[in-house]
Amino acid sequence: MIYVLDTSVILKWFLDEEGTTEALEFKTRYEHGEITIVAPDLLIYEVSNVLRFKKDFTEIATRESLKSIIMLRLELFYPSESILNEAIHFSYRTHLTIYDCFYIALAIKLNCQLITADKKIYDTSHHFLRVKLL
Repeated sequence: MIYVLDTSVILKWFLDEEGTTEALEFKTRYEHGEITIVAPDLLIYEVSNVLRFKKDFTEIATRESLKSIIMLRLELFYPSESILNEAIHFSYRTHLTIYDCFYIALAIKLNCQLITADKKIYDTSHHFLRVKLL
């Protein structure tokens, strides 16, 4: 089974907050070869930026966290023209950021479920997309 995990879920692998246990279950299932995790390539930049500005997250912790994501070899997608156009379309339609809409467009293109911890993304997209809120 293929899942698109957005930044809000991947961040929970490194931050102890509500939904962390469930987010880590996706990581464990991926490591055991039970599922495939995909995301737009911007995931790396978004996670890097959020961790960089977390109050108690050090430079070393940020580096190690990003290294662990890279070592997992998640399937990261550079946007095709069709995904780019869909992301822009959904952003205008839903008033979500284009960043968020890349995850939605990828899930639609791959016909798979989007996993998010962002209630705004869930509330905006659950009527036209298979999406799960952690």
